[in-house]
Amino acid sequence: MKKLIILLFPCILLNAQKYKINDFSKDFYATITKNTKDKTSQILKVFAIKNKKPLITQDVHLDNYDFENTKSNIAEIPYGHQSIIIYDDFNFDGKKDIALKYGNESCYGGPSFVVYLYQKNGFVENSDFSDLAQNYCGFFDIDESKKQIHVMTKSGCCWHQYSDFIIKNGKPFLVKQSEEALDASGLYFETTVIEWKNKYTTHKYQTIATDIIPDNILTSYTLENNKKMYLIKTEAKDIYYFFTKKNGDIELKYRDIFFYSKKENSLSFGSGNIKYKIFNDRIEVTVNNVKTIINAKTKTRKNNISDIYNTYKSESLDNLEIVD
Repeated sequence: MKKLIILLFPCILLNAQKYKINDFSKDFYATITKNTKDKTSQILKVFAIKNKKPLITQDVHLDNYDFENTKSNIAEIPYGHQSIIIYDDFNFDGKKDIALKYGNESCYGGPSFVVYLYQKNGFVENSDFSDLAQNYCGFFDIDESKKQIHVMTKSGCCWHQYSDFIIKNGKPFLVKQSEEALDASGLYFETTVIEWKNKYTTHKYQTIATDIIPDNILTSYTLENNKKMYLIKTEAKDIYYFFTKKNGDIELKYRDIFFYSKKENSLSFGSGNIKYKIFNDRIEVTVNNVKTIINAKTKTRKNNISDIYNTYKSESLDNLEIVD
């Protein structure tokens, strides 16, 4: 998260027509006045304290909320309060720059900023940095330790994009971007990662939406090889089987017909020439009549294979058949 910085004194309300903001820097201050030509906007100016010279003039569209907490340099990313003025070193050149909130035009009506970089005793608007503060969700996060800028955007509950930038030749340069989308089943995320390592490479993987589906887990456990097995029910009354790697990436998923044996208290299914049989304490995998047993760490087990049969009896499971 972007660190919270508060400098000097809080902003001073001069009168109903004019605000003076002087808490963001010992060298500069700002004023906000009504725009006489456009009643829906205001004019924000930044001055040098030394000579009272105006350095920036920016039309802004601020509302009552912006003046309820006028302390500067607050950027509670991504959804918290973000100040009218953020004064920090955005391009890691050792000199502080200025971002001015001009409205609420980022994602979902979030705050949007115009960014001015410090150059030769003044500030120059920079479209590349402004893009990062306008076309994502609110202001960007500054990672001073890594010399990186992080941004995020989203669409609804089920699609998110995270991007990391370094500064190259004075401009933001994308080094990593991750997009995650929730599958229509609502059980797992599909993630695409684009990363720069002398060239852009793409990596795709899937992970179970563990924060979403805890109440839908029919049975799960960790195996002795530290991989995990899940049997999960969808809202559409289907069963999904997931087998995940140690790092949580999905190695195998299956959602066609399952067969429950009351006699063995087991669940089985086939995929190609491979047959799987799941017990409370192990998974048996048979390939060309050669059986491999993967034992479970039974203390990690959630629920019982018999719970699948009980669910079938109480509310039906569309892709489950009872064999004995």
